[in-house]
Amino acid sequence: ARAGGSDVAYVLFTSGSTGRPKGTVVERDALRRFAAAVAARLGLTSRDRWLQVASLGFDVLIEEVFPAFAAGAAVVCREDTRALDAEELHISLARSRTTVVELSTQYWLEYARWLDAGGTTTPAELRTVVVGGERMDPRPYRAWQARQPAGLAHVYGLTECTVSSTFYTGLLPSGAAEVPLGTPLRDVEISIRRDGRPVPDGETGEIHIGGPLLARGFLDDEAATARRFVPDPWAADPGARLYVTGDLGRIDADGQLVFLGRVDDQVKIRGHRLEPARVERALCEVAGVDQAVVFPDPETGTVLWAFTVPAEQAAAPLPGEAVRLTGADRDALVAPLEAQLPDWAVPRVLYRVSVLPKNPHGKVDKRRLATWAAAAGRTSAQAQAPVPSPLPHGAVEPSPGEPLDSVLALFREVLGDPGLGPDDNFFDHGGQSLLAMRLLARLRESHPAAAGLRASALFASPTPRLLAEAVAERATARP
Repeated sequence: ARAGGSDVAYVLFTSGSTGRPKGTVVERDALRRFAAAVAARLGLTSRDRWLQVASLGFDVLIEEVFPAFAAGAAVVCREDTRALDAEELHISLARSRTTVVELSTQYWLEYARWLDAGGTTTPAELRTVVVGGERMDPRPYRAWQARQPAGLAHVYGLTECTVSSTFYTGLLPSGAAEVPLGTPLRDVEISIRRDGRPVPDGETGEIHIGGPLLARGFLDDEAATARRFVPDPWAADPGARLYVTGDLGRIDADGQLVFLGRVDDQVKIRGHRLEPARVERALCEVAGVDQAVVFPDPETGTVLWAFTVPAEQAAAPLPGEAVRLTGADRDALVAPLEAQLPDWAVPRVLYRVSVLPKNPHGKVDKRRLATWAAAAGRTSAQAQAPVPSPLPHGAVEPSPGEPLDSVLALFREVLGDPGLGPDDNFFDHGGQSLLAMRLLARLRESHPAAAGLRASALFASPTPRLLAEAVAERATARP
């Protein structure tokens, strides 16, 4: 049978932040229009080569493959699906003569840091780096535009609207407080609404997306479809629909969409949508916890922090202080969460406080909590004898100058925990793939034997002691 435009192209499941994952049903016509619109916006031609990086279950895959096909360009597939660290990415881009690549915001930041640290520029063939998924800090964006020959395309979109809906490719003005999300693709309609009514440009409201790129809805879930895919009473075309994004934004004086946060408290962690309240409820179910708040770390946004208030005030620190939990105290909170939440949703950095401070609007003051956490880190770093996690029987703290000492110092630096011991697990203390890339990059700077060691080596050697032994074995084996 000949396929029609209203037939299903694919069903892609979201991460299920609030419960059961929902399958988003995207039709062939939406995919066709999307591919053509992205190809046109990026100026793709048959001479382009797009390096495929994203997981095969992530909607970014759609953006990496189909616009290139629509333009007759090449999609460069890697030999395996393991995460590349910054140096490996750079080598892969150069060897494959890639012209376009798409990176998550945090992955791009790691690559940008690596380029700056080495005084290196992007490969000559690379002309565009598409970046999106999380809020972008203007400072590294400007720094990249000032130093790197490859241009940036900042994108915004949702699975329910066929991946990306807006692109920003301009030079960021010096006074801009936010990196714009850009202007709509062809066949995409963006409006800012409050209580369902469009608001004038410049005013804040909820971002609504319309046009033929909207998905059909959620698979076998009419109620959820009706909540998010709503009729547009202000449209000229009868039957027009809108997707209610839950994102706050405004249209600036240049007609660019600017992201201003979430209507609710939903966040993104490593590409997954998460309702922090789900994790907070799970924490409060743990014996001895009275209150909890969870949010991404302010620096990278890739690790969840949790602040808990103990049920017994005798166990609370002094007001205005945060105590980082380690050892058995930390494990007692993490273990129940690991049994009911996906790995990326489990906080790996936990603090205990006496109270959750409030801002003038009555909401938890997360900035103040972050300040308390920073102060706790400085206090630990300045201590004459930081207290590490208990060492195994017979083990001793490494002496300064030993290989283990330098590896342990890097663990403490990258994870921001001066109290880590030689046998503490990287992933139990907030480590994840992007921080693993950073750790291995720093390790290669000081240990030539670590050259070629992939970030995935941390899965086999997740403690400072094991990683130091792995590096020592490589040094012994070198001719």
